Amino acid sequence: MLIARITFGLACLGMLIPQGLMAATPRPEAPLRTADVVLGEGGMLFGRLIDGRGYGLPGRRVDIHRGGKLIVWMRTDQFGRFAVENLPGGPYAVTSGSSQYVVRAWAAGSAPPRTSTRVVLVEHALVVHQQAPTEEPITSSGSGLGLGPLGLSAVIGMAIAIPVVVANQQDGGGSAGGGPGPPASP
Repeated sequence: MLIARITFGLACLGMLIPQGLMAATPRPEAPLRTADVVLGEGGMLFGRLIDGRGYGLPGRRVDIHRGGKLIVWMRTDQFGRFAVENLPGGPYAVTSGSSQYVVRAWAAGSAPPRTSTRVVLVEHALVVHQQAPTEEPITSSGSGLGLGPLGLSAVIGMAIAIPVVVANQQDGGGSAGGGPGPPASP
């Protein structure tokens, strides 16, 4: 009976811990995002660099690579916008800080329907809300164990309750119904 209760308690505790914390292998990096973009007149690629709340990030460096080689880099304007001219259609890697996108640039008239006219890079998509802005946004995945307040409270409650139940069983404190428990085995 005691082993069954301990097993049950540990099983409940295991369900509360996020699977990412119990994984034996590290999480792979976030997959590269892909965007289709129509080039404007003269091979213009328009884009905007924003933070996780949608605000433009001014003065940030944006790099454009093709075939592993840096083609051009530029800084964003006061609203986080950038533009590059004279680009032929094809695939490009557009990077800035933590954001990386593969852009399939299409010449005007050859793009699939409803293709965007600009690329939007999002840097630091997970931002802690209700904090004063910092130069580098703070990212978070929850509290100490990756649990919210309710989950953390449940873990603490289980950590207290299991030893109490085990101690009551060992002291002959009886069963959960209040009556005398089964006799102790030798």
